[in-house]
Parts: sequence; C-alpha cells; structure tokens
Amino acid sequence: MAADPQDRPAAANVPDWVVNHYKLVDAAEIDRYIEDFHPDVEVRFANNPPAHGREAARAGLAAGHAHHDMRHKIVGYFEDGDTSVLEFLVDYTYRDGRELTVPSCAVIHRDADGLYDFIRIYLDLPD
Repeated sequence: MAADPQDRPAAANVPDWVVNHYKLVDAAEIDRYIEDFHPDVEVRFANNPPAHGREAARAGLAAGHAHHDMRHKIVGYFEDGDTSVLEFLVDYTYRDGRELTVPSCAVIHRDADGLYDFIRIYLDLPD
C-alpha cells in the first residue's frame, strides 16, 4: 500500500510564500493574492488559452471562484532555482453543493523580486 501523499518529505518542506499564497487562494482573496503576480504575468489554467497580464489573470481566476470554493492540500513541493512545482489534492465545492477532489499540479516561476511571472496549472476536471 502506498504511503499517504501528505506524508512525503517533499510536502513537509513547503516555503511560507507558497503556504501563504494558497491560504489566500482558498479564502477567495483574489485582490490580495493577485499582488503576488508580476504585472505581465502569464497564467495558463488546464487546457485553456493563457491569460496575459495581471488583469486578465484576475478575471479568469475570479470566474473560477464564482463557480466553486476550493481547498488545496499540498502533497508535493519541488524547487529548481526560481521555478517551483507543486502537487496538490484540491477539494472543490460547487455552488450546487456537489463536491469533488482532483489531483493537480502547478508550475510557478518567480522573477528576481519574487513575483510570479508565469503560472501553469494542470488538472483534469470532469465535465
């Protein structure tokens, strides 16, 4: 039997900037967490076209928040220089009461000032 993903060592070494960011994401504090993004950020969510710029990213992310609440459980964190890869189990609660847990992955690159200049979020949401 495989170990619980949350018990993996990579999940134990998650930096504060990641934890704090995803607390804001889960609280739907988009006006606060969007401040982590570079003004020219590129955000790609699943197979959707990328959003370019903070305002376009904000609009796309706000649409998601309007449809569901979410809670991220970080089960893996890997870093190479300015690029971080995060593995999650994300609990979604939709406005109709439906609940769903989905594995996902995010790749985040931060610039020299620590702002996210690109984020790529990969998951497979059912129809």
